[in-house]
Formats: sequence, C-alpha cells, structure tokens
Amino acid sequence: MRESFTVTMVHPSPRPGAALSILFAGQSQTVPEHRMGPQKVDYVLIHTVIEGTGWFRCRERHYDLGPGDSFVILPGELYTYQADGKDPWRYRWIAFRGAEADRWLAAAGIDAERPIVKGGHETALRAMTAVERCFREKEWTADWEAEGWLRLAFSAWAGANRPAGPPTAATAKSVAAAEADRAARWLQAQAAGPVTIARMARELGYHRTHLTKLFHAEMGMSPIRYLQQLRMERAKTLLLEPLRIEEVALSVGYADPLYFSKSFRKWVGCTPTEYRQGLGRT
Repeated sequence: MRESFTVTMVHPSPRPGAALSILFAGQSQTVPEHRMGPQKVDYVLIHTVIEGTGWFRCRERHYDLGPGDSFVILPGELYTYQADGKDPWRYRWIAFRGAEADRWLAAAGIDAERPIVKGGHETALRAMTAVERCFREKEWTADWEAEGWLRLAFSAWAGANRPAGPPTAATAKSVAAAEADRAARWLQAQAAGPVTIARMARELGYHRTHLTKLFHAEMGMSPIRYLQQLRMERAKTLLLEPLRIEEVALSVGYADPLYFSKSFRKWVGCTPTEYRQGLGRT
C-alpha cells in the first residue's frame, strides 16, 4: 500500500478583485476509503487522478474514476467523493473563483451535468504541479504564472472534452464566415506592417485565389480594400494626435510618406494635412 500524504499550497499574493483568482493547489495520496462530503464549496475545485480508483457523486449521478480522469466540483453543488478501499486515489487539485471561471468552464463543456473530463491529464497535471511550485516559492509574480498554467490546463481539458470545439461555433457562423473573420483579424493584426495577400493565404493555409473569393463573398470587399479601410480609419484617428505625417504613415504600414499621402487623398478626398486642419472632416 502506498504511503499517504497531503500537500496544499495557498496563493501567496492574490490580486484583489481579479476576474480569476487561483486560491490553492495541492496533491494527495489518499488513504483507503478516504471520503469527502456530502458538502458544498463556494469556489471551483478540480481534481485530476494520477493513480488509483474511486468514485464521485453530484446531482444524484455516480461516476467511477481512475487514472487520467478529472472531476470538477462547482460552487454551490452538493458533492461526495471517495477513494477505493484497496487501490485509493493519488491526485492533484487546483481551486479558483472569479467572473472568468464560468466562461472558462462553459467553453470547456464543463457544468454540473457534465462534471467529468476524460483526458488532457498529462498537461493538466504538469500545470497543477507548476502552480503548486510557484505558490511554494512565493514569488510576487505567482499570480500571473499560476493563471498562465491554469489556462494551459483548461486548453487540455477543453480539447479532451470538446475535440471539435464548442457546438455553438458551427451554428453561429458558417465555416466560410468563420474563416473570413479569421482573415480579417489577421489583417487587423498586421495592418501596421508590410502585408501581402500571398503571405496571408500561406499563413492561414489557403490558396490565394480561394481566400480572396471567400473573403469578398463574406465581407463584401477584397482583402486589399479591407486593409486599406483599416489603415485609413486608423490614420484619421492618428492625425488628431501631435504626430508628424511620416510617423502616422509608418504607424499604418506605409514606409513612404508621399505614397501614404496620395493613398489617403484618394480614400478620404483630401491630404492628411488638410484633414488635420479640419478641411476634410464631415
């Protein structure tokens, strides 16, 4: 029989009012028939089993669990769990609360009717181990590090629970609309630098012609025109600030200020200087 132990590390420096606050992390080798509950907590508590077996009960549903399984205890839910009498659990856990918690759980497909995750345990256990370590070391950056590790654990749980992603994603948007939106966000991210449609298509995994047609059908304009619109709207905002025309041009992806001025005039109907002076405003 494995020797029993329990270790819990509490967050050394939580941020007041944080949207997500990790409370503690730990691990335990339980004794045979170790039992918790029936009881409730006011935070989210996730256990991931390393070795051994046992059961978890929530909302009158019974779940038999073993290595690699995770069970999620939700705030306000009455729960009970118990380790096996001959092969008791060894597991890790992490507890957290905050406004972001519900959104993360929903995205991962976890709720009181579906409190079990099968898979993703290797990443989750590594993340829990790291959180316990950073809480033990009491670094002032522990809050950011712990949240980063918890995000990594959730990516594993979500991937195991919903391999194809949330079911609402396909119904909310068509595949074409979703890909056009992804291309638009790529252009938004790259608008201040040199951009080619060939590069965009390559990085998004599409043939240039196909992506251009898809984008035009969904967005009502070509990717190039969309990029120009982004840049010119941004330029109009920057021209209200005390920046030189050259600085505005560079900020919106134009290395040549003269070419920027010509493009701006063609798009807006006046030069950047005239716009700044109020002659181009409507």
